[in-house]
Amino acid sequence: MTHFDKQYDSVSDIEFIQNDTQGSETTVFLHGISSGCASWTNQMAFFAGKSPALAWNAPGYGKSGQMTQQVPTARDYSRRLHCLLVARNIKHITLVGHSLGALIAAGFAAEYPEIVNRLILVNPAQGYGEFEEVKQDEVAKMRPALLKQLGGAEMARRRSSVLLFHANDDNVALLESIMTQITLTGFEKSSRLLAHDSIHHYLAKIDKPIDLIYGTEDGITPPKIMFEIAKRHQHISLHAIEDASHLSYLDQPARFNQVLLSIIQGDDL
Repeated sequence: MTHFDKQYDSVSDIEFIQNDTQGSETTVFLHGISSGCASWTNQMAFFAGKSPALAWNAPGYGKSGQMTQQVPTARDYSRRLHCLLVARNIKHITLVGHSLGALIAAGFAAEYPEIVNRLILVNPAQGYGEFEEVKQDEVAKMRPALLKQLGGAEMARRRSSVLLFHANDDNVALLESIMTQITLTGFEKSSRLLAHDSIHHYLAKIDKPIDLIYGTEDGITPPKIMFEIAKRHQHISLHAIEDASHLSYLDQPARFNQVLLSIIQGDDL
């Protein structure tokens, strides 16, 4: 697997990886709640020579500074991303967000529509902002409690069969290395984002076409929920990745990259 050295931007206080390809539009990748920028390495390498690409470590992940808000929203995370893009002189993007990163991506696209040329949601988490308070409290506490109990590496090993359809040694090792870099405070705040915000708040404000990629074997954000999201917001096009679970871009990287490139280029799938 190609290696990308992590970089750090002191203005936004964000750690990230970036390929060295030049171009007017950058593909920006946002990871999910139990992940990090290194999970997008296959995609970063695939876009090398085709398009500039950048993947961040969200606030509280890796060496990225924490969010100051106790219960941050997708807009709060979006402002940090915007700060990073301004610092890197990135003016136009295709924004790709996975799971909780899709919630943040929707918030960013609603807040900065002039920057986002395309919004691509991957196995998106809806968030629990429309749920009862009891459920929200449960969601906010569940993942941090697991991290405290198990530590990042063991949490990765135990959850690999849920996150991956192909939990091979390389993918599990990658998850272990990524999850050991998640800070407890960062995990607590991203869990509160998941618990108290909703992707629907932002999708309702976006008037441009949206693409949604999902894994057919995903038990975390199952196809049924993806269909419901697309039905609720009529401007969404669905793209299935066969034999892929929640981390569809790790399970089937070649097929995922093909679908992603076709969407960006406007080709028929």
